[in-house]
Amino acid sequence: MGALHDPLHRLVLRRSWPLRRLLQRWDGRSESGIPMKGELVVGLLFAAGFGFGYWLERSGQVRPPTTPGSSHGPSWQGQLDPSYQQLVDTLQRQGFGFEENAEVCGRQDVVGYYTWGQRNITICTNRISRLSGGAIASRSLLQQTIAHEATHVAQSCRLNRVGQQDLGLGAARLGGLPQSVQADIEKAVASSHSLYPRSVQWRIEAEAMAMETTPEQVIAALDQFCG
Repeated sequence: MGALHDPLHRLVLRRSWPLRRLLQRWDGRSESGIPMKGELVVGLLFAAGFGFGYWLERSGQVRPPTTPGSSHGPSWQGQLDPSYQQLVDTLQRQGFGFEENAEVCGRQDVVGYYTWGQRNITICTNRISRLSGGAIASRSLLQQTIAHEATHVAQSCRLNRVGQQDLGLGAARLGGLPQSVQADIEKAVASSHSLYPRSVQWRIEAEAMAMETTPEQVIAALDQFCG
């Protein structure tokens, strides 16, 4: 069963905990404080009460429009931290491109989108800017989104190469994700239409979340399975 024929179809509502701390400092509030500047965003996008600092991602069976990666690179090329820039360079060297603010960004509440087996990653930079509210937080969210989607690229490559959908991260690392993140993963799996077993879906998303802040490990996975 390949990802092209049965792509993971899920709605993920997840908390980026490093970004959340950045946003709390920007908002001038504590871990348990009530957001002030973010109230409008919370009310508009997260009325269910999940809170500021979440973002939505969906990878579905409807293929988003893609175009070949630009030779000039994305608008944020060269503005990332060195480790994340190296991740982008690795993806581009292996033939993967980026598309910014594609149609899917307007049709779905997403900041990043990748359809397994495809060569383009969509980054919704306009939505990232609206959600983050500041330059530092925006760059953090952008970088984590790139690493998250790049992890799915590596998973897709491994599926095509050895027939295994996940990267094999240890149970201790995945189980050590914050409870809020694990709860988000459970919600995503519960709403999924994928034919993959729930345990596989859980690992796929948990790995992407766990590797958002470790771009060097994403690079290693890309080199191993996509290179």
